[in-house]
Amino acid sequence: MRKIIFILLFCNQILADENLFIQANKQYAEEKYIDAISLYDSIIYNGLESSELYYNLGNCYYKIKDWPQAIWYYKKSLSINPNNNDAYHNLNVSKLKTKNLTKEIPQLFYKKWIDNIINLLSLKNWQIFTLICIWIVVIIQILKIFTKFKIKHLVTFFHIFSLIILITTYAAYQKKYTKKEAIIFSSSTIVNSAPSSSGTNLFSLNPGNEIRIIDQIEDWVKIKTTDGRNGWVKKTDCKRISN
Repeated sequence: MRKIIFILLFCNQILADENLFIQANKQYAEEKYIDAISLYDSIIYNGLESSELYYNLGNCYYKIKDWPQAIWYYKKSLSINPNNNDAYHNLNVSKLKTKNLTKEIPQLFYKKWIDNIINLLSLKNWQIFTLICIWIVVIIQILKIFTKFKIKHLVTFFHIFSLIILITTYAAYQKKYTKKEAIIFSSSTIVNSAPSSSGTNLFSLNPGNEIRIIDQIEDWVKIKTTDGRNGWVKKTDCKRISN
């Protein structure tokens, strides 16, 4: 009986969130962007997320010209679905409209090539692909043992192919969960030489700047900017993209 009640409540919640999404889209179409944001946030509060949901939130903040929030939500959308071309386009436009962003160091060609391969699929799809490859290898091994078919070359091929897919999946996981990207939100964030207000002021960052968190001590995080500079900022000055 409890299981039936749980299933009914779960289905009811899904329908409620779907209804919220439809209402939010309607508010957006009517240019009531603040109301749309509130409804989209309610869906996230209920524990649901998707690339489309974050993309729509990015569009709302884009419309009200809140560029740091727009950048954050477009980046969040792309972290789930790297092939969301609309989010990628709007992200670049939002960056152009943001003042005094640090220049990005050009990516080495082989790193760009690896990123392009990783971005062919979402992390979830890479994981599914890996499981499929593993099962194919297991089936081929069983056929090799119990049949007389000469499939030595086929076994070797799928072993190598599965290993490549496994490495790619691990790289996609590392990129999503260990890269620790964040966006600066506080106005004129001061970057210090040490995790303390008494440290030397090195430089400042405007809202909307992308950073990478490389360490944390209490309420301070050590960051690296897109142009390669390091320093410490207060944890509250930025908002992480990946949880």
